[in-house]
Amino acid sequence: MQQADSRSSSSSSAAATPNNNHVDSTQNNTSEASKAARLALEGEINDILQVLFELSVVVFDFQPEGNQLVRNKINTIIEHYRKIDELRKDIDTHIPEEVINFVEHGKNPDLFTQGFVERTASENQFTYGKVKAVNEYSS
Repeated sequence: MQQADSRSSSSSSAAATPNNNHVDSTQNNTSEASKAARLALEGEINDILQVLFELSVVVFDFQPEGNQLVRNKINTIIEHYRKIDELRKDIDTHIPEEVINFVEHGKNPDLFTQGFVERTASENQFTYGKVKAVNEYSS
């Protein structure tokens, strides 16, 4: 949502100066590349989850002749990690560390967002009260 707002403000200022059209189209190309990279990353994550599941099945019912299969699955996982590492340079999305900590502790990241919005609303009300008090004092 924030990107859409910045694009609309960029396009309104683009009418004033023709050079901004080039900047705006560059931002669109960058966001399209980032979107393609995120989709590729999603595919790689889905693939790696599938391979990890297959590896867990092989390891659960391990037979000595399955050593080569385990090696192949591990090499496939390493290859997916390599592809994920290559994709990271094309992704410009910032994820707050607090959200990552929520996920690592098995919590829903929407809870972080909800708490953040509630704290912001509370701070907004507090600031509004201060502004109102200053206005009443000065009048």
